[in-house]
Amino acid sequence: MRATVEHNPQLSAYRFKTDALAGEQQTAGLRPEYRVGAELENVAGSGESSGIDAAELTIAVSSVIELGAKRDVRLGLVTARQQQLQTEQRVLTLDVLSGVTRQFLALVAAQEQLALHIEADRIARDMLTSMRRQVQAGRLAETEVLRAQAGLARTNIALRQAEQAVRRERLLLSAYWADSTPDFQTVQGDLYASSPSLPLSELQSRLANNPDLLLLASEIDVLSAQLREARSNRRGDIEWSAGVRRFEDSGDSAAVVGLSVPLGSGQRASGAVATATAQQAGAQQAHDSARVRLEAELAGLVDEQQQASSELGILRNEVIPVLRRALKGTADGFELGRYSYLELTLAQSELLDAQLAVIDAAERVQQTRIELERLTGVALNDKNNEVTQ
Repeated sequence: MRATVEHNPQLSAYRFKTDALAGEQQTAGLRPEYRVGAELENVAGSGESSGIDAAELTIAVSSVIELGAKRDVRLGLVTARQQQLQTEQRVLTLDVLSGVTRQFLALVAAQEQLALHIEADRIARDMLTSMRRQVQAGRLAETEVLRAQAGLARTNIALRQAEQAVRRERLLLSAYWADSTPDFQTVQGDLYASSPSLPLSELQSRLANNPDLLLLASEIDVLSAQLREARSNRRGDIEWSAGVRRFEDSGDSAAVVGLSVPLGSGQRASGAVATATAQQAGAQQAHDSARVRLEAELAGLVDEQQQASSELGILRNEVIPVLRRALKGTADGFELGRYSYLELTLAQSELLDAQLAVIDAAERVQQTRIELERLTGVALNDKNNEVTQ
């Protein structure tokens, strides 16, 4: 898990986004700038205003007085975006960790399936050798050996497919830490580990920690900050200036002070306020709708996990023991000539299919557990998972 967090390219991109928002925060905290201006009047005219004898030079400093706490509102909007980014990062981290855990379990399941196919291939080879001895002893027809050779070829195909599946799942797992050439061969994990099941009502009470809902809540906070910014713009800023004017014809000087107040600021800002209000209401409705959808999804996952768990128990405790006894009886009967090769391979195939079904059910139990943990915001626990070089 640590390698995923440290090297996953999606997660590493957030440091640049964080730096960008830090720059926005620095800009948002700036107060209105001061300006220095100069104005020269009554220059190059006619009559008494010819030349610069009647010129008037004004040098003034000007700035803006922000009303409506605009600086605090700007900072509040950037802060809301920073918190939204942190929530996005936590959500993406949880998604990535959930994904890598699901992929880890897929690789564990593929390894378990490969082990079954390796054993099936070994049994098929041993059987073919035994049948050839029986043919030489005159106790078995040559046609049975031909069937066994064809069966071994099919078993070998299944083995190669299982090996390719393991290679594929290994590559997909290593991609989570941006490694296209895995430097590990196997992983170790308990596909059959049991975890305490919680009642649906308790799981639904934990939906407040759902990452998707948290992300929608952070979006509402940002839109609320934008609404406050739009409302603050209803109060126009006051522009002021102060300086000194010099009269060249008399050599006198005088102070100059000016104020400028915009008119109609409230009306101009009304459109932005209406837009921000509607966007905030829409985000709140999306949050409420997502909550309802997640409750239904949660109920479906709980039912799916219970079904997979029930299948796993039946397969392991009822089906597999019976099929093992049936295979043993068929194999013993085959040695005595009571059963044909086809009957023996049918018994072997039934046991192998059941064993593969056990792996599939166990994987579904674990995969639904991971998704339930993600929906409820529970941190994943990988202490039983290990990558082997």
